[in-house]
Amino acid sequence: MQQLILNIEDSRYQVLLKFLSTLDYVRIVKPAQKAPTASPNEQAPVNQLALLKQVLQKQTKPLFQQITDPAAWQKQQRDEWS
Repeated sequence: MQQLILNIEDSRYQVLLKFLSTLDYVRIVKPAQKAPTASPNEQAPVNQLALLKQVLQKQTKPLFQQITDPAAWQKQQRDEWS
């Protein structure tokens, strides 16, 4: 037996679930809910904004202050995205 885990957008979840339930060889199992072990402040951020805030709070220097040569840094950024 093989197991398949899918990440589905909330808006499409019910439609896909209905389709999968029509197949006789598919078994749908809901995952068991785990009790959170850490306090809400220690849990991983839920979204990118929370993650960004968390990273910025841990920085010792202000944002972009670690850049010693701005022109070289800009060239490196352009080269990465081209």
